[in-house]
Amino acid sequence: MSKKILTSLAIAYLTAYSSVGTASELGYKEDELLVCFAPKAPGIQRSTTEKNEILRSLGLGTIKRDYRVVPGLSLVKLPSGQKVQDALKTFNRTNGILYAEPNYKIKLLSTFPNDTRFNELWGMHNTGQPHPLEGGGTSFGTADADIDAPEGWEISTGSGDVVIAIIDEGVDLTHEDLVNKLVGGWDFACKLCPKLL
Repeated sequence: MSKKILTSLAIAYLTAYSSVGTASELGYKEDELLVCFAPKAPGIQRSTTEKNEILRSLGLGTIKRDYRVVPGLSLVKLPSGQKVQDALKTFNRTNGILYAEPNYKIKLLSTFPNDTRFNELWGMHNTGQPHPLEGGGTSFGTADADIDAPEGWEISTGSGDVVIAIIDEGVDLTHEDLVNKLVGGWDFACKLCPKLL
């Protein structure tokens, strides 16, 4: 997916779901707003010049960028010294403007490993993916019947502060992902759970 499409999707998401937190919780650009201008008539959007006329009448900045993904949406550069919260109040009660929102700062993260076989680990992230059965046939997983590993990785990816306890007698202690990562090593694990041998 291109950076342009991701940016557009992020803008659409944030304008639609900005109520997930307050502006102070999410952080935003202090000198910008996302403003969605009402169409002149059904299906006919305002030009950048017409949008700037509305802004000029309010004394509240200029269009920095127009977005095509959300009809009427523009990034507005506020005048120096103008507070975002004050401008929001004015914009959100002005005819010709559907809504205005802070330009929230977002951080796109990829919490999926580059393991080519990660999609087979239904216990980590179950999307309902198919699994071949011994002797033929296919079984399908149950979406979200998993431990939410990617969601956990959004919190931490193992900075050294996180300890994970595996309570299972079927752990392969020689697996390449576990070797030299067990607290106490092989001997400690064997003493803890002799059934592993």
